[in-house]
Amino acid sequence: MFPTPCDWLLRQTEKLSFSNTLPVLDELVAGLHPGQVIELCGPSGVGKTKICWHLIADCFRSNKKSVFVSSRNILLGDTSSISNTKNCYLNHVTDVYSLLLTLAALESMEVSLIVVDGIQFLLQAVLGSANFRGHSLLNEVRGALSRLAVKSLVVYTNGIVSLGDGNHGPALGRSWELVPTVRVMVLPDPESGKRMMWRDRMLAVELTIKDTCVEIV
Repeated sequence: MFPTPCDWLLRQTEKLSFSNTLPVLDELVAGLHPGQVIELCGPSGVGKTKICWHLIADCFRSNKKSVFVSSRNILLGDTSSISNTKNCYLNHVTDVYSLLLTLAALESMEVSLIVVDGIQFLLQAVLGSANFRGHSLLNEVRGALSRLAVKSLVVYTNGIVSLGDGNHGPALGRSWELVPTVRVMVLPDPESGKRMMWRDRMLAVELTIKDTCVEIV
């Protein structure tokens, strides 16, 4: 019998999957595996990047390759959770064009995890009325992420915007809503200040995000 595309994806999943120490996130997104585009959405400083570095460290401990693409300079302290960067490729991009070049190069690589940190900073700069190609570039990034997700787990972080009446939504507008297969929001509770993780506006769990671990309160 000839292999089907599903057979191929299952083989890729087995080959590229890695164990993780974030069971709450694993359960919330119905398993971390290739084929997913996961958005971690929340305000600046809430801990989205730390969660990404935990995933990178888990990938490293499973001897799998990962890529961390950041819109800001990657500091030495950021990589403290991995003993070396042999299986982790770090890349700093400054605009959407360098992001697209990086994503195109990754299509020929076999990696388990691809993280894009701070994607809103790269895309918001081209979505204004002064740039007529803004939405076209956004669609190019969306297509690139979808292609990479065929054989890798793709995770990116996004900011939030106010929707009024105390509600918040992801940055980048309605044209970006269909990009992730799963959107997870990390928000501080307005009363206690503690961080909460949500999916589809349903309360999932209360978190304490530390340098070495993510704890369930």
